[in-house]
Amino acid sequence: MKKQRLITLFVLAVLFSCDAPTEEKRYEGAEQEGAAEQEELVLDNTFSTWMQYEGLLPCADCKGIQTVLKLENSPNKKERSYELTETYQGTKDGDREYVRSGIYEVVYGLENDPGAMAIRLLDDSGAALKSFLQDKEGMLHLLDTNEKNISAEGTYTLELVKQ
Repeated sequence: MKKQRLITLFVLAVLFSCDAPTEEKRYEGAEQEGAAEQEELVLDNTFSTWMQYEGLLPCADCKGIQTVLKLENSPNKKERSYELTETYQGTKDGDREYVRSGIYEVVYGLENDPGAMAIRLLDDSGAALKSFLQDKEGMLHLLDTNEKNISAEGTYTLELVKQ
């Protein structure tokens, strides 16, 4: 298990270490050191691929939200695409699936964590739709609308499952 995790981290570091996102945003006071460590987990600069993250997020009025997030890694494009599929399981009308797509940006430094790296999904108008904090293991943690950690009960994490 530990060996597999190390291999996964190594592969992620190799894949993510060379990219300089075209749409970087920094908050004042963002620490360079923390962002530099996290930048290794971002995107590869050698070829275009899709990174896929999955997880079952809590839901107040259903059994859970099966979430699949695909992030495009394309160094030759100015804007990177995402596809977000959310399936609300066990609603009174059965399972309901919603698919959204658009572009995303990588943000370094958040108000409550200057060394953080976040993925911000944008809607068609360019407004933030959802934001995720990327941890050192490459997992994405859903943030609230103010880009702060969610303190509610439950797991708000998506794990990398496919590259």
